[in-house]
Amino acid sequence: MSEHYEVSVGGLLTAIKRSWLKLLLISLIIAAITFVILLQVSPRYMSEARVLVSPTASFQNPASDRTGNPIQNIDQATILSQIQVIQSRDIISGVIDNLKLMDDVAFQTYVASQTNSYLSDILPFGLGSRYQDIPKDIQVELTIDVITANIQVASLTESRVIGLRYYSSDPKRAATIANSLASSYIEWQRSETVQQNQDDSIRLARLIDDLKNEVEKSEAAVADYRAKKGIYQTSQNDVTLSRQQLTELNSRIIAARERRAESEIRAKLIRDMLKRDGEVSNAPETMRSPLLQRLSEQKTRVKRSMSELNATLLPSHPRIQQLRSELRGLNDQIRQEMLRIVSSMENDAIIARAREKSLLKSLNDLKNLSVQTDGDEIQLRALEREARTNRELLNTYLARFRDANARKDSAIAPAYATIISKAHIPSAPYFPKRVPMALLAFFASFLIGLAIVSVMAVLSNGVYAGRDRRKNDPIEPQPVFYEIDQK
Repeated sequence: MSEHYEVSVGGLLTAIKRSWLKLLLISLIIAAITFVILLQVSPRYMSEARVLVSPTASFQNPASDRTGNPIQNIDQATILSQIQVIQSRDIISGVIDNLKLMDDVAFQTYVASQTNSYLSDILPFGLGSRYQDIPKDIQVELTIDVITANIQVASLTESRVIGLRYYSSDPKRAATIANSLASSYIEWQRSETVQQNQDDSIRLARLIDDLKNEVEKSEAAVADYRAKKGIYQTSQNDVTLSRQQLTELNSRIIAARERRAESEIRAKLIRDMLKRDGEVSNAPETMRSPLLQRLSEQKTRVKRSMSELNATLLPSHPRIQQLRSELRGLNDQIRQEMLRIVSSMENDAIIARAREKSLLKSLNDLKNLSVQTDGDEIQLRALEREARTNRELLNTYLARFRDANARKDSAIAPAYATIISKAHIPSAPYFPKRVPMALLAFFASFLIGLAIVSVMAVLSNGVYAGRDRRKNDPIEPQPVFYEIDQK
C-alpha cells in the first residue's frame, strides 16, 4: 500500500531560498525591459478646463428675475445635454478655426499619421488615398474626428461643473485645445443667445403690433361707451361725474343742516335771555354787533353816573330821573336790536331749511339717476379692465422687446456658462508612467516566479515530509484460530 505525505512549509521555503536570486534577477530584467519599452512609447499629456453651467433663458421662459438671481433648476439631463453640445462638431469646428489647426503643419502631420494608419488598416497594399490627396473639406472632417477621439467631457459628481479634457503628445497643445474648447463653447452660447434674442425681437415686434391695435380698439370702445351713455369722468381718482356730484351734494346738505341748526339754537338762546331778565350783554351777538357795543358802552356810562349821583342826590332829583329815562331808552334800543338780530337768525334758519329741502330733493333725483346708470358703469368698468389689461401687456412686451434688442449684440450678450478653471500646461505625462509601471512589472514577475517555483517544488516531491496524519492508520490483520478434531 502507498503512503500519504503532507507538504512541508520548511521544504517549500528551502526551495524558494535556492531560487530567490534567480527570481530577483529575472524580475529585474523584466522590469528593465518594460522600462526600455516604455521609453520608446510616445508620452501623452492631459490638460483639463472646467466650466460652470448656469440656466438658459428667453422672454417666454425667464431663468432669472430682474435682479439676476436664477429661478430655474438644472437637472442632470441638462448637464448631459450640455456635454453633448460641447462634443458637437460645430464646437470643434470653432476650435479648429480659432487655433488655425488646418494651417498647423505639426498638427496636420499628426492627423495625417492617424488617418494614414487607419486607411492602411482597412485598405492594405496602398489601395487607399493618402491624407495629402484628400479634398480640403474631408481633411477638416478627419481633423474633427481626431480631435473628438482625444476629447473627454464629463460632469463632476453632484455639481454643475463640466470638465473638458484633451489628450495630446504635446503638453502645450493639450492645454491650448482644452482652453479653446471651453472658449468656443462659451462663444457658441453667446451666439445662440444672440440668435434667440433676434428671434424673440421678431416675435415680440409682431405681438406688439397686434397689441397696439387691440389697445387702440379697446380704448376707443371705452370712449364711445362713455359718450353714448353720458358717463363722464373727472380727473380725481377716476371718479365719475355723477359720483362726484353725489359727494358734493351730500357735503352741501350737511353744511345747510349745520347752519340751520346753529341759527335756530342762537335765536332760541337770545329769546330765552330776553324773556328771563332782558339782559343780553353776555350774548355772542353783542360782541359781534358794533351798534350793540356802542349802546352797551352808553348804558355802562349812564349806570356809573347814576351811582355817583345817588350818593349826593335824592332819587326824586331831576338829574337822576333824566338818567333813569336815558337808561330805559338804551335798554329799549338794545332789545329792539336783539329782536332784529333774532328775526334775522330765524330768517336764516328758514332759508337754510328750504335750501336743505331743495338739496335733499336734488340728491334723491341724482340717486335715482345713479341707480339707472349703475349697469352702464359696470359695463364701462369691464371695458376699462380690458383696455387696462391690454395696455399692461403691451408695456410688458415693450420692456422685453427693449431688453431683447439690447442683447442682440454678441459683445454684451450673456453666456449662461462660466469658465471657472483654465487648462494649464501639464508638467508630467498622463501616460505612460514609466517608473510606476516598471515597478509593477518587477513585483508582478517576482510574484509569478515565486508561484512557479512553488508549483515545481510540489510536483517534484521535494517538499513532502513524513506520513499524512490526516489519513486513518491501516487496520492490522488479527490471527484466526481453528479447532482440530481429535477423533
